[in-house]
Amino acid sequence: MGTVAKQSFSNSINSYIGVALGALNTMILFPRILAPEAYGDFQSLMAIITIVSTFAHLGFPTSVVVFFPKLDRDKQSALWTFMLVYISLLSLVLGLSLGGLEYFNLIDLDHSLIALIVCISIVYFELFSALSQYYSKVVLPQFIRNVFRRVIISSALAISYLMDTDIETFYLVFGLGYLIHLIVMIYYARPDMPQFRWRSDLVNQKQVMGYGLMVMLAAGSLILVSRIDILMIKELLGSAEVAFYSIAFFIGSVVAVPVKSFIASIRPFVAKAWAQDNLREIDKLYKKSALTQLAITAFLLLIIMVNLDLFNLILPEKYHFEAFPAVVFFIGLSEVLKGATGINGMILTVSKKQHFNFYSGLVLIVLTVIGNWLLIPALGLSGAALASLIAIGLFNIFKILVVQKIYKLIPFTKQFWLLLISMGLALLLISLMRTLGWSMWLNLAIGNLASLALLLILFKYTSALDDFKIFKFLNR
Repeated sequence: MGTVAKQSFSNSINSYIGVALGALNTMILFPRILAPEAYGDFQSLMAIITIVSTFAHLGFPTSVVVFFPKLDRDKQSALWTFMLVYISLLSLVLGLSLGGLEYFNLIDLDHSLIALIVCISIVYFELFSALSQYYSKVVLPQFIRNVFRRVIISSALAISYLMDTDIETFYLVFGLGYLIHLIVMIYYARPDMPQFRWRSDLVNQKQVMGYGLMVMLAAGSLILVSRIDILMIKELLGSAEVAFYSIAFFIGSVVAVPVKSFIASIRPFVAKAWAQDNLREIDKLYKKSALTQLAITAFLLLIIMVNLDLFNLILPEKYHFEAFPAVVFFIGLSEVLKGATGINGMILTVSKKQHFNFYSGLVLIVLTVIGNWLLIPALGLSGAALASLIAIGLFNIFKILVVQKIYKLIPFTKQFWLLLISMGLALLLISLMRTLGWSMWLNLAIGNLASLALLLILFKYTSALDDFKIFKFLNR
């Protein structure tokens, strides 16, 4: 097995271990150790950390991967130094700004020092991780990102529980864990680190900053959309509701996990086909990605909806809430929509039309804010999930239309529509089955057996899952 195949396999394993740990934290540890209000406060703090850290690195991690291959060693050193200095200054400004806002009582952000430490640790981690990625060392950074960060949270919860201490211990261990993960990443990247050399004449700062800002804003808009509902729920409904929503959101978003590995494996082939001006190959990959991603995401959503009662059994009663099925379904369906529209965003990126991703991302933010503002007061947590579904649906429809307009490519085939109808009917039948008054265990048994039969049919009698085999892509 080649290096790429080994790393792709390892990253897939890391992803699934991370999901398992995420499930442990989200559905077992948090609900049993923290009250809903405390859990909601933590999720709100993490939403702020995620948003700030995404914008604070200025797109430099992507710039490392893009610009380093074009530069000699001296210019790499100059660029690396420029990035470190710039991020260091930005981190200082961030710290002073946070301190000033708290000093003048303009914000009331609990555990702000921990939040600052974690945020800065993530920013530097991503930069050093990008350096390792440039040298094709991706397994450890992915392990830290997907697995170790969840181990940090598990450890903080466990220590806080075993020591029978207050919430401050949890946050202290949490912040310390992120410092450790940064130190490990710096040590790992140290052999490949360019020398520190300030030579502004060797760096096209305008080009680097321009590219980095475009990447940052495009990626940041998606991050902002995925976290802004948390902040709006806290503002409109309270911290406890954030905890409830976060659990349902996690369950629904599991639908997208296999697709991330699939996307990572197909990306090099899309880039290669574009470099060769092979639109026929891109069209083929576009159609196959839509079909495959629809099959796997819709099937996982079906499994999740079948087992909703089982999830409620796992959760303590104080974490049960009426909107749970609706939130899980809407979030899961939004992931199905993203998957079913194929690799439209990737096509725009490799074809240097990334500004369309940026513009559509800005529209997505506006739609999400307006949707949450209108639907949360009216429908509660279901409204937040429905707002995300509507915004993401319109976002991906826009990108489909852009790709079709510019390149005359469309991801849908006859087999796609047949699969979509079949999976839709399966979801409808599962919903109807839940209204028949059967026992929970009978529903679980029949639903899971029927889902398994459907999966076997997909594998044996359709081509929908043929390309969801990472090594088929890697060994072409």
